[in-house]
Amino acid sequence: MMAQGSGMEDLNSVDNGEGSFDEVEMALTGINMMLNNGFDEASALFDKYREESPLMQAGYSFVFFMQALMSFEEDKLATAQKVLQETEKFCDISDGFVKSFKRKFSKKKKAENGMSTEEKIQRQVIVADSLLYQAILTFTNQDIPSYIKGGWFLRRAWKIYEKLHKEVTGLREKASLKKIGGFVGTSVDISKGVTPPATANPQLYADSNHTVVSALQHTESSELQIQPTDRLNGDLSEDALARLLGSVNFGYGTFQLSMSMVPPKILKLIEFLGFEGDREVGLTCLDYTSRSRDMKAPLATLSLLWYHTVLRPFFALDGANHFNAGTQEAEAIIRDKESAFPNSSLFLFFRGRIHRLRKENDKAYEIYTRAMEEAKGQREIELMCLYEISWYSLMKLNWERSLEGFIRLRKESKWSKCYYTYLVAVCLGSQGKIKEAHETFQEVPGLVKRKNNQIEIFSARRAERYIKVEPTKEHCRLLTLELIFLWHALPTCSKDDLKPLLEVCEMQTDPSVFHLKCLLEGTLYKELGDEDMAIQCLREALARHQGRKDDGHVAAFALFELASIYMTKPETLSLAKEELHLIKNNYKDYDFENRLSVRVNNALKKLKGASASSLQ
Repeated sequence: MMAQGSGMEDLNSVDNGEGSFDEVEMALTGINMMLNNGFDEASALFDKYREESPLMQAGYSFVFFMQALMSFEEDKLATAQKVLQETEKFCDISDGFVKSFKRKFSKKKKAENGMSTEEKIQRQVIVADSLLYQAILTFTNQDIPSYIKGGWFLRRAWKIYEKLHKEVTGLREKASLKKIGGFVGTSVDISKGVTPPATANPQLYADSNHTVVSALQHTESSELQIQPTDRLNGDLSEDALARLLGSVNFGYGTFQLSMSMVPPKILKLIEFLGFEGDREVGLTCLDYTSRSRDMKAPLATLSLLWYHTVLRPFFALDGANHFNAGTQEAEAIIRDKESAFPNSSLFLFFRGRIHRLRKENDKAYEIYTRAMEEAKGQREIELMCLYEISWYSLMKLNWERSLEGFIRLRKESKWSKCYYTYLVAVCLGSQGKIKEAHETFQEVPGLVKRKNNQIEIFSARRAERYIKVEPTKEHCRLLTLELIFLWHALPTCSKDDLKPLLEVCEMQTDPSVFHLKCLLEGTLYKELGDEDMAIQCLREALARHQGRKDDGHVAAFALFELASIYMTKPETLSLAKEELHLIKNNYKDYDFENRLSVRVNNALKKLKGASASSLQ
């Protein structure tokens, strides 16, 4: 539940009770309220003022977007799309072709609806944000028409972000030059860059493409503070420009970061549509927004936490063997924001992720449980935490407790009953409840909703094997271990957690699953530090899979695990490169191909970087 009083106190400070209010502060208060477990209160606040302010309208639609994104439920997705379209229309400053044509040739050329420059820029940012959120929700359908429609939304959003980012950074550059020149009595050549402040990340200043950002950050960090009353470009203050840059940077940075991680197969399409993908630029922009006064500052913070604790490890962005690389950054972010979000279930969720990545799973379990308690009444966040708690039990091979969680998720979540039913079947079979497991497996294929959903296709294909033939306890336990492996959770297990999983492999007696058993066994030995046994098992997995037409993912993932072992030693880097190119060139249309292809691509980049540094 939301911390009592905090939201109302903030609200009283921005609403004077006479109908006027500071929309910037109130919008930020609403977002903070939402992230402090007050979704209903935030929604009510935004709803009250949404007709009076573009920012409050944007906040209102964002609440619906967040609820839809956390639940993946079709009715919430549809409602969110509708509200976002309304926000886009509410904030659109264009009049259409006819009115625009008339105004162009009119003798009376007034400012657009009497809007200030700040409001015009802000409205355009909100339109771009609404398009970006609509694209994200459209992509959840995971079919070709949705990708085309979502791509169109993205292109429209990107064009607005790109234009506004250039304009606002240009205005701030002029402001910095004017102020610096005014103090020292000379002009400044910004093309030569500036010396970064001592606390800044020097890497961000190394590239000449970041010259403007460097100059702005230097100016803000120095003693050359501009008073809020100073006006630039007519009606824009320095404070307003700083906030607008934060507002633009959220979408601009999200784009850059997302596009830098797309699977190689989609990369050509992305380039064709005119998108850019620079990870460092994206992170810099999001960091700037997180420190701004814009309403999206807390959202930029959440985006950074998601990147460091979910995307970095899942896609092996730091290489195949650096699973916890983002935990220090994530911990620093949470520590910095702790006073503003002391009991936020979302911030607790990410704290739990940090402990999981550090193999402190018992501590992660405690924090997820606390997050679930704090999220009481917010079903989407409750179910998100329940999922992590159930996975904790699954990794501990506590079939009974994990079964309880997955049964509730199957009942209450509308995201994928197919996937949750498969998990229920696997847990039932692992307990030895073979008849119940058999009946549950039979339900799975009929629950597939989206033919392009990798998770549902995989679940249905695995379940089909047990429609006519009853599963065994040994098979179901191996399928559990396969899920833990495919969800890239084995690197989060301690040695004490891994040993019981190894016993699951040792209990297998059916030769038809030995290829999968050897893959999982090899990966477990790798995590336990026994590289020789790992290589032996993974080579056996490849040999046993040879000639099979099914389970193509087993061979591809076995090669990646071999490559990750070879990447740890300079003398075997060439072998790693061979295995990675083998996956890239010889394996297509297997389960979770997109997931693995991103990891392969990142691993090859790491090897290329290692080769370049060795030549210097």
